[in-house]
Amino acid sequence: MNDNPMVSVVMSVYNAEKYLDEAIQSILNQTYKNFEFIIINDGSMDKSLDIIDKFKAQDERIIVISRENKGLIASLNEGIKKAKGKYIARMDADDISLPTRFEEQVEFLDKNQDIAVCGTWVEVFGKNRKKTIWKMPINDDELKVRLLFSVSFAHPSIMMKKEFIQRHGIKYKEEYKHAEDYKFWLDSSKYTKFANISKVLFRYRYLETSVSRVADNAKDEQRYKIISSIFKEVLNELDVKNTKKENRLHFTIGLNERIEKEDIDLNFLNKYLNKLIKANKTRKIFHQKKLEQFLIKKFLVVIYYKMKKKDFTFLLAVFYRLFWRGVFKYCGIN
Repeated sequence: MNDNPMVSVVMSVYNAEKYLDEAIQSILNQTYKNFEFIIINDGSMDKSLDIIDKFKAQDERIIVISRENKGLIASLNEGIKKAKGKYIARMDADDISLPTRFEEQVEFLDKNQDIAVCGTWVEVFGKNRKKTIWKMPINDDELKVRLLFSVSFAHPSIMMKKEFIQRHGIKYKEEYKHAEDYKFWLDSSKYTKFANISKVLFRYRYLETSVSRVADNAKDEQRYKIISSIFKEVLNELDVKNTKKENRLHFTIGLNERIEKEDIDLNFLNKYLNKLIKANKTRKIFHQKKLEQFLIKKFLVVIYYKMKKKDFTFLLAVFYRLFWRGVFKYCGIN
């Protein structure tokens, strides 16, 4: 008899024949063997179902749901509802789970009863892209701070406790399409602690054609509305009331790709970040030091992209500020 708790792996597949074989094989190669692999064929029109059926014939742990296209959100909720395991692990059809991923995540969640969601560090790779390591924060305070702007996890790397999801009725919501994980983590954050394992256990394939990336590149106004509706929930907890200009800035600095494309006014940014810091001192929603450290990093990222564009006008502003601060201090003026 296997005493190890069962893991239910949930993967949605839509026209993923190019990378699907490698993704499925990475799950079957896990050192942790007690799992069921729920694969939802979400109306694929390529050879995805043939690939899935090939593996199903070889491994009885694979459970196939094949139907018309309903989208990722419906597929994830369907897979979670069908899951029988103590833990639910996410997987995407174009990514790769490293062999010890499940073993290490199960061990971590077993040892940390106050944590219900656990991700990992991720290696990002792709065609014409240099490999990089995505080192997400590992402790709860830092991960919660990230929710002020964006997600806390590399979504397909996570493992979570099914009992926690059922008890609090948490699910992916259609009205937050292409930002469903952001809303999911925000909802979850109200009831549990978060963590990431400080080890690369997942390989994320960077694709220019991904839906969320295409939406951002096109400056999709609907995407802005959806994401801003989520971070406004956090701002409401801080009792922060933003102008339209401040909300647009908040959205822009939430993602490095957006920062790189926009010309951000440093004085305006500085005032806004200080507004958030001041609000949290009053409301105490986030760990104050972790919040300040995170916002400083945001500021430095903006400066980095300005320098990358060879826009050094900000240096003049910094010089003047330091110069006059020195004059005032010399003259005894506060």
